[in-house]
Amino acid sequence: MKRLRWDALSEAEKKQALARPQQRRDERVLETVRAIFEDVEREGVAAVERWAEKLDGRRLRRLELTEAVVGAARAALSAAEIAAIDAAIDNVRFYHQATAPQTRAVETAPGVLCRQIWRPIETCGLYVPAGSAPLVSTLIMLTVPAAVAGVPNRVLVSPPNKAGETHPAIIVAAAACGVEAIWQIGGAQAIAALTFGAGLAKAEKIFGPGNAYVTEAKRFAAALAGGPSVDLPAGPSELTVVADASANAAFVAADLLSQAEHDADAQVVLISPSAELLSEVEREVELQIATLPRRAIARASLEQARFVKVRDVAEAIDVANAYAPEHLSLVVSEPEQALDRIRNAGAVFLGRNGAESYGDYLAGPSHVLPTDGAARSWSGVTTASFMKSFTIQLIDAEGVRRIAPHAAALARLEGLEAHARAAEVRLGAPAPKLGEPIIRRRRAELVRETRETAVSVLVDLDRRAPPSIKTGVGFYDHMLEQVAQHGGIALSLSCKGDLEIDAHHTIEDCALTLGQALKQALGERRGIARYGFVLPMDEAEAKVSIDLGGRPYLVFEGAFAQAQLGDYPTEMTEHVFRSLAQSLGAAIHVSVTGDNDHHKTEACFKAFGRALRQAIAIESLDLPSTKGVIV
Repeated sequence: MKRLRWDALSEAEKKQALARPQQRRDERVLETVRAIFEDVEREGVAAVERWAEKLDGRRLRRLELTEAVVGAARAALSAAEIAAIDAAIDNVRFYHQATAPQTRAVETAPGVLCRQIWRPIETCGLYVPAGSAPLVSTLIMLTVPAAVAGVPNRVLVSPPNKAGETHPAIIVAAAACGVEAIWQIGGAQAIAALTFGAGLAKAEKIFGPGNAYVTEAKRFAAALAGGPSVDLPAGPSELTVVADASANAAFVAADLLSQAEHDADAQVVLISPSAELLSEVEREVELQIATLPRRAIARASLEQARFVKVRDVAEAIDVANAYAPEHLSLVVSEPEQALDRIRNAGAVFLGRNGAESYGDYLAGPSHVLPTDGAARSWSGVTTASFMKSFTIQLIDAEGVRRIAPHAAALARLEGLEAHARAAEVRLGAPAPKLGEPIIRRRRAELVRETRETAVSVLVDLDRRAPPSIKTGVGFYDHMLEQVAQHGGIALSLSCKGDLEIDAHHTIEDCALTLGQALKQALGERRGIARYGFVLPMDEAEAKVSIDLGGRPYLVFEGAFAQAQLGDYPTEMTEHVFRSLAQSLGAAIHVSVTGDNDHHKTEACFKAFGRALRQAIAIESLDLPSTKGVIV
């Protein structure tokens, strides 16, 4: 383990400190891989058989997962091992089902319907190493998301042991994941067989880690013209821990060793502002490593480990982002706050109980992650990794009218006249009527003019932006800003009113127009949560509940001791919410208590914004009503 003090390093030394151990791309490995691929491309399955026998002493064999085979494998495992496999599969499947990509339709402008449709790839190759130990976890982390994605052909390859057999745990897990057979083959010859479809199905994409030959073979396959794609850049496993003085040194040491025991090239990095913690972890590492069965491998890995002393947690996160680790543990007193600053990581584990081991085996997300700094631009394996998407555009006559002039103008800007004419020729021509989109642009712009006021409102429920409020009533501006900010919406509102008389008309008409704009933006209210509930802030407890069901009603409970807050009459607060309820078509219940009228008024508007945010959130594709309509 090498101790470093970050502020004492030059820029060149910092770069060197974050460098991975040199991954040896042995020319002999590359030459062997090239020879295997050339032979398999030329001779097909005969070459696969020859190389498999030469390198592993075993010919290519398809192990059918029959009831008898699976039953014998289950009998060889303990009840605890089977329960662990089942729990892992269940968690991983649940996670990937919940996070799978969804086909959605979006109306980008009236009459312009765009959809993104997801489809599974046809055939995937899944490589599961089984050298010194059966990597059951990798099998689960690959086969489950592939099944959730709906890949029809999932080709599982895994090398047999020296006796030519597949470990019972691999068999049991594969069968539980819906795999029908295991191809008993490994190494570069397995990747070549998947690449060319030699003896087994040709894969469109190849997944899974492996040794130097497998890694090189995946690179080689992906570089071939028309070759398969691969999951992500592969390299030695790595863990970075950002820890402050609150961390448990024994826990941190255990996590570092869990990564170090993978192989000699695995890298672990500990970054902390606490010199005491760094020393404690060093001592714990020495205590714990003494009893590890794979301590020789762990010690070799620790020779290239880095223990980095930094100024504070913020600097620690900067170092972690620069390193872009495969696994990142945030063992700090406020992990959620630290998470907000993380940009580059394959997987993040929060808090003292976030053991990387849980993520490796059964927390839910796949443990197949980018290494060697690839987390700057790559993501780990997800259900989407086994899918591809394409887009659909359907434009009706109204859509053509709206976008054709813009398309033509942009085409001519680029000097492409034919593009411009193709856009314009459709003006006035019959076009299909759009079906009902799932997601519409929830935006409205209104102008309301009376003898007393002229109000202009622009509201966008799906975009956040700094509010622009100009009513002429300073305190009221501040209150409406709270609605926009806490509602998570974009709001521009301006009013020219008869303030020379008083503020009543201005405040009332702004509320009415805002409610109308919100109503228009919501449209038929499909998919919204409909209800919003909010509780208090500070000493001024404001409770606001909303039902966007279309029926206006106001209940307001609260009183104000002051008649005025600056240029704002406090009696208008209830009137504002009554106007909003009326024009928006919402039941709004407000209850406020407290000592300070400024706080009480502000609490009402903030709480309304929060309740509104909850109520307008899209959470389904349906109308939120048993009636089938929102009235």
